[in-house]
Amino acid sequence: MQNNNISGLIIGQNTIYLDKVASTNDYLRELLSNFKPLAEGTAILAEEQFQGKGQRGSSWVSEPGKNLTTSILLKPHFLPIAQQFALSATIAVATVNWLQSKTEQPVAVKWPNDIYVNSKKITGILIENKLKGSKIDSAIIGIGVNINQINFDTATTITSLACLTDRKDYNIKALAQELFQVIQQEYLTLYKEGAQYQLSRYNALLFWKGEERPFLIDGIKKSGIIQRVSGEGKLCVLLEDTLREFDIKEITHLIT
Repeated sequence: MQNNNISGLIIGQNTIYLDKVASTNDYLRELLSNFKPLAEGTAILAEEQFQGKGQRGSSWVSEPGKNLTTSILLKPHFLPIAQQFALSATIAVATVNWLQSKTEQPVAVKWPNDIYVNSKKITGILIENKLKGSKIDSAIIGIGVNINQINFDTATTITSLACLTDRKDYNIKALAQELFQVIQQEYLTLYKEGAQYQLSRYNALLFWKGEERPFLIDGIKKSGIIQRVSGEGKLCVLLEDTLREFDIKEITHLIT
């Protein structure tokens, strides 16, 4: 593998703290576009993010000062484009493991990269890769974790650390540094052990894996059993004895 000094990487060593920002991902991308090259591991941590983005073009709404909203710059030059989903898998594994250390309730990754506790979402992850030739030039890792927020309007499928533990005074900056450390460890594991290793760990944490569950496919409700996620990041579901693969916009979990 190509050496890009990953062994000396310290994620969060350079953390830019913001009171308010539309989107930490957009802010970091703008820094990359307008200023001198940023060091790998640079992180943005915002008190308030009012235009956060999620998968499928969805929004990530966060109560000011209550949650962890961050974006991290990585430069995984060692990872071929064909294996870019392994980066998503790595960040998901890191986040699940970190959250699992905070609660005794089961934490899982809902494909492609939302984190759930039981059947409630606690974390959203959005990774935006910039490609150069046959490699990934840079990746902006956006992560939103519900921490001290306890009210989510009428949503019944959302939770937070405060809801899980009855504690409402978590130090978000301290938690962010913990998360950065775990991500750094898993990123180094990706570098050393390779994409397939991290994908297998991701699949072991997969939400609804091996269970017959309802999905929405082409506007029709169907029952299926998740088998795994492929190396290309496609969800492999057994439907009426036929194994099918789905991209992100082709299938929806029906969670009640």
